[in-house]
Amino acid sequence: MSFLRLEGLVKRYGDFAAVDDIELSVEKGEFVSLLGPSGCGKTTTLQMIAGFEEPTRGRVVIDGKDMTDVKASQRGIGIVFQSYALFPHMPVAGNVSFGLEMRKVSKDERKRRVMETLELVHLQDFAQRFPRELSGGQRQRVALARALVIEPEVLLLDEPLSALDAKIREDMQIELRSIQQKVGTTTILVTHDQSEAMSMSDRVAVMNEGRLVQVGAPYDAYEFPEDLFVSNFLGKTNLLEGKVTARNGDKITVQIGEAELEARDSSVAVDERVNVSVRPEKLHLTAAEDGRLKGQVLTRIFLGNHWVYQVQSSIGQLLVTQQNTGQESAREGEEVGISWSVDGIRVLVGE
Repeated sequence: MSFLRLEGLVKRYGDFAAVDDIELSVEKGEFVSLLGPSGCGKTTTLQMIAGFEEPTRGRVVIDGKDMTDVKASQRGIGIVFQSYALFPHMPVAGNVSFGLEMRKVSKDERKRRVMETLELVHLQDFAQRFPRELSGGQRQRVALARALVIEPEVLLLDEPLSALDAKIREDMQIELRSIQQKVGTTTILVTHDQSEAMSMSDRVAVMNEGRLVQVGAPYDAYEFPEDLFVSNFLGKTNLLEGKVTARNGDKITVQIGEAELEARDSSVAVDERVNVSVRPEKLHLTAAEDGRLKGQVLTRIFLGNHWVYQVQSSIGQLLVTQQNTGQESAREGEEVGISWSVDGIRVLVGE
């Protein structure tokens, strides 16, 4: 049986459904991200798990116990907010100890658990410093320590890294995931950052307009999106419209303008109009005479470890990325060929 279950969870405000019939099961020790754009219902879902919002319908079940009507303070849940919400007048140790004091834990036990948790987040030497004396990343770790010290059954993370700059955020993603794996706490992260969700999670639960639209391992959600929204939201993609003109086993041929693309799909019929998605990294630039398509480089951008190209072709403008191998790259205005593998083409449903 799953450790955390959301069963038919609904939250309505008048006629508006902020969360619409969410069904999600999370295993003990699993790290799951609720991922989606602003207004999709992910934070409202988190608040219902925490007990800050009452569901209009449905249940929140933790370790087999129905928590739907249990007060937030009695759910045994640790929460890290975007704003950290630290007490400015308390040193680090006092902030971390606060939850234990509220639970009437003995002084000696509090001290032991506080120092163990600060060591876990590499802040054992900062116990007597105040929040104003810490960097953003250090304050975020204090907030994490405060949530973990109570030994919660479930840890909820509400966009905890969004206030950090890019380099610190990347470092904290790795550190937070490492800490979660060491502690083994069942964790739910709310984020709108696709790379953050995919780099930290065992599974991502993609939300749109109050509904779960796809749940799966980050690799599967990225490589095998189930609809146009997921394909667009998880990274960049080239979306093209075409018509199926032939089928050969599990392979179909899609006519897009003057070009024909082969793809693997067993669900669509000949003459059906479809959308296809091609990730920029699945396209490759070649000599003009060697590609499946010919194109002209409109722009190129150097991003250190890779190049990004905008290429004009007979089927429209295509975004292409290539790893920086140290070799000379295609220049703006240059004629190039564009090639791809049939396995890099995805056929999608949706308008």
